[in-house]
Amino acid sequence: MATIKDVSECAGVSQATVSRVVNGTSRVSHDKKLKVERAIKKLGYRPNSIAQALASSRTGSIGVVVPELGGMFYSDMLQGIEDQLRRFGYHLVVTAGDNDEEGQKQAIDFLVSRRVDALILHTQHVSDDYLIELSKTGLPIAFVNRLVPELPDSCINLDNELGALMATRHLIDKGHKSIACITGPLYKADARARLQGYRVALEEAGIEFRELLVVESGFTEDTGRAAMQKLLARNCKFTAVFACNDDMAFGAFEEMKKAQVSVPDDVSLIGFDNVPFARYLTPALTTVDFPIEQMSKEAVQLVLQKLMKKKTEVDFKFSPSLVIRESVKHLTSEI
Repeated sequence: MATIKDVSECAGVSQATVSRVVNGTSRVSHDKKLKVERAIKKLGYRPNSIAQALASSRTGSIGVVVPELGGMFYSDMLQGIEDQLRRFGYHLVVTAGDNDEEGQKQAIDFLVSRRVDALILHTQHVSDDYLIELSKTGLPIAFVNRLVPELPDSCINLDNELGALMATRHLIDKGHKSIACITGPLYKADARARLQGYRVALEEAGIEFRELLVVESGFTEDTGRAAMQKLLARNCKFTAVFACNDDMAFGAFEEMKKAQVSVPDDVSLIGFDNVPFARYLTPALTTVDFPIEQMSKEAVQLVLQKLMKKKTEVDFKFSPSLVIRESVKHLTSEI
């Protein structure tokens, strides 16, 4: 295996010059840089990544915090980040912050202690104040699906309220007036925004908002199933359900199936996220597309821009879109 000494002898320059070229720690003349690069290519020299990190104060790693590692949504997010980072020679370090404030703070502390070059955070539990203080450390940070008003240039955000508005309007346009809503946990900003979109759509159509038709849930399949159990037990008639993410929609679908409630013949169902499995449900799930892979790639662009101090185009605000499939039926008469 070639060493730095071999490269210096092949290029006819000092070992210090080779080190400067490899680590980018100071300026080297164009002629010497070309000689070193040719020698590296000829000899197949591979720098010691640990020594390189110590010399440059860079580790070549980007830390990512997500609430959990399971589920298709976060899988798509991490895949989008990984694909983009690899193009720029960076590696991904992932940790789950669990669904609580202390867990997410510990996850962030762990990544900072490992000297990652930047952070990409999908966190809802830690406060804006905490994130503002974290940003003051100078570590490049991007927040995904979160808007911190004081840090607008660090936030890659989706218009969650608009997505819920579109979903509920679609049900109303199909003749539905008795529309149930299974929300996410309302301590989360995106869950509150989606509930608000549902309420606005009802108000626009002159339909009364009914607390009995709303169940707070947990953004998981199991909690979606439990939420549907509650709705059915309340004996409040509804012809459609807006589940505020696809996992909850899957759980609600299974519970309705068990109760011999047919989708969409008896009750129409719409989700939010457009995870891959949604198209394979029978009937295929109408849902709101959450472009998480594209948002994740923009988050990578944002932190790399901060690292390299080069201004590039970054999309900070994303709009959802409706994906119409087979789980919503046109209602000719209200129950």
